[in-house]
Amino acid sequence: MVSDSKRVVPFRMAIKKVCKGKRVLESGAGSAILSILAAKAGATKVYAIEIDKEIARFARENIRKNCLQDKIVLIESDVLKIKLSDIDNEPVDVVIAENLSTWQVTEPQIVIMNHINESLIKKRGIRLPEVIYNYVELAYSPYNFENVIDLRTYFFLFTGIKKPVLFSERILFEELNLSKKNKINFDKKIRIHATKDGTINSLKLTSPLQIYHNINFDASDSLMPPVVVPLDDDLRVKKSDIVELEISYKMHTHWDLFKCKGRVVNSFTN
Repeated sequence: MVSDSKRVVPFRMAIKKVCKGKRVLESGAGSAILSILAAKAGATKVYAIEIDKEIARFARENIRKNCLQDKIVLIESDVLKIKLSDIDNEPVDVVIAENLSTWQVTEPQIVIMNHINESLIKKRGIRLPEVIYNYVELAYSPYNFENVIDLRTYFFLFTGIKKPVLFSERILFEELNLSKKNKINFDKKIRIHATKDGTINSLKLTSPLQIYHNINFDASDSLMPPVVVPLDDDLRVKKSDIVELEISYKMHTHWDLFKCKGRVVNSFTN
């Protein structure tokens, strides 16, 4: 993330707006870049939580180089083990919780935010980001490569990767308000209109963030790129057909455990 300006800039903008005079907690501080930005934006105290000892060593050096040891407290721990006594017995005003995984499939951030919301942040505290929107689109992906390899699996839409053909508008699957307790297990059906004739064999998934009010982030190559996941079976559709998707997954697991299947139905009431 350090060199990803597309990602850093909106967080820096939000941090400048909300951190002055506030006590801040960062979950998964990594290099501590966001904690350092919060301290430089005028935060009175920043608690930077990092579980990895090697990464924490790097963060500590960055904090020292910026002469912010008096403002930033680096805590080497699992955020889920942090208690109020670890942050001077007072809930913080702001929490920064970077998201790293599209649809939160491979990361624990929702579990972590549920824990933080119990007692570590004030009731009217600010979360950065505020909201995550998990969207889905119907798609066709060429799972044959160079006419020699057939591989039906998930993949990330990094720059240079051939994009799937889209067969629908972007539809909201789940809105995650990080000020509330959110579930981590999903077994949900959703219906989507096909926008043209053809074959659907996959879904395109995205997770844009509302970082703070009108400050947003969509995706970048380094963090939370769009992900394309295969359907169990191909579906032939015509324009205006309604496709019912059944999606099952658990956050903080693996993409191999993400399950999705679809069927064409006659109406939204079937």
